[in-house]
Order: sequence, then C-alpha cells, then structure tokens
Amino acid sequence: MSKAAARRAVRGSGSADRVPRQASEPVDESTKRDLVFLVADQGMKAMISGFLGRRDFGHKLGCASFDFDGRRDIKLAPHHDSELPLRSGALLQPWRGEYRRAIVVLDHAYENPLPVDEIHKRIGVQLEDVWPQFAAVVIEPELENWFWSDHVEIIKKALVWRPRSGDDRAPRQVLEEAGLWDPGKPKPDDPKAAVEYLHKKKYIGDMSNGIFRRFAEAVPSVRRCTDASFQHLMVTLADWFPAETTTAYTKTEYAQ
Repeated sequence: MSKAAARRAVRGSGSADRVPRQASEPVDESTKRDLVFLVADQGMKAMISGFLGRRDFGHKLGCASFDFDGRRDIKLAPHHDSELPLRSGALLQPWRGEYRRAIVVLDHAYENPLPVDEIHKRIGVQLEDVWPQFAAVVIEPELENWFWSDHVEIIKKALVWRPRSGDDRAPRQVLEEAGLWDPGKPKPDDPKAAVEYLHKKKYIGDMSNGIFRRFAEAVPSVRRCTDASFQHLMVTLADWFPAETTTAYTKTEYAQ
C-alpha cells in the first residue's frame, strides 16, 4: 500500500489507534539503510533473501538495485501472521532510526483472519505517521502461492524431486491427477497442501524452507507471475527504486 492509499484508508476510521510519534534526536538520513522487511516466518525470509540476494534482482524485479542484506534487513515477527495486523507498528519501531522504508509481509491463511483490505488498513494506520514509505503485502492464501509457476525444472530442483521408476510426470501432473490442482487454473487452490502431498507420497526430498530459497535463487523470470501480492511487491519496489533503463516495468505492465 502506498502512503497516499493508506491515508485514504485511514480517513473515516476514527476508532483505530495510531502509533504515537516518539520524540528523538534528529537522524542523519544518509546513514540509514534502504529497506527493512518484517515477515511472519522463516519461509518468507528464505524466499525474499533468495530473490534480493541475487546480483540480477533489480533486472528480474523491474527496479534499480539497492543495498540489501537478508541476514540483517529481514526481521521475524515473534508470533507469526496473526500478530502483524495488530502490532506491525510496535514491532518495527526499534528499526525506524536505521531504515528509510518498511515492508510487512504475511500470509492470509492464519486462524480467524481479517479481510485483506482490513489488514492493509490496520497496518497502514500504524505505519503512516511513522514511516515515510511503507507497504503491506498479504499473500493469499500463503507463501507457497509464490512458488507454484510454469518453471517446471526450477520447481523440481527446489523440491529435490525424486521421480519414480517409469514415472516421468511433472509435479503439476501428479497434483492434477490427485485432484489437488484444477487443470484450468495457474496455481493449486491450496498451494501448501500441494507441497505436503508430494512430500507424503515421497516425490520430494525436502520440506524445509530451503525450497523457497532454491526457487528464488534460480527462477529465471517472474514476469508472468499471476499472484497479486507478488505483483504488488514488484510495483512497490519499482516505485521506490526506479530502474534507469527503458526496460523497467510500468504499473500498467505489472497489472496485466
């Protein structure tokens, strides 16, 4: 969510509590790092670190490169997704003097979730008066939705695919025949359950967060990604760090 959008969302919501400004000594903006992520779990950290740790991440994501260290610039929420709509402002407050911008990332598939628009609104209320630039990225339903794509060989390598003798089916084919992937859809309805099924049936050799890291480090292109939350992330980075070449994406291109 842009700052302007957050302001629009906040108007008329007088019952929402804002994070109060805290008095502090002036901070030299030139010493601040570019961007901090507050994420719900280690899988998100692995995926984002994988993407932004690549030397070509600016070209792949349609933005200019910026200084990023996944070990330093990604913070984990102590209690995962459900905490972030309520406490993002408080959790990010210790890092305000160190960073210029903030992005909050969470799954929507947590217990008793708020509507996505309400999550954006509540996070916006908390961050608007504190962070000059911020965004909330809500993944529907969860992180595995970023993983499933048409890059078959990359997916196999990320999953540590173990084909059975005489079985040359791709992961999607296995899932379609199991009724876990509608042939007419670009992604499984339950992307996490799809991974769990393949592991249960011993098609894959890994169920760790390394799946996300390996995929993000190797995927050749994200231009055809259909996930709205990932598109929102790319648009946000392109707005904050505009690419200097004519090959940069525009907002319209991201929305297509």
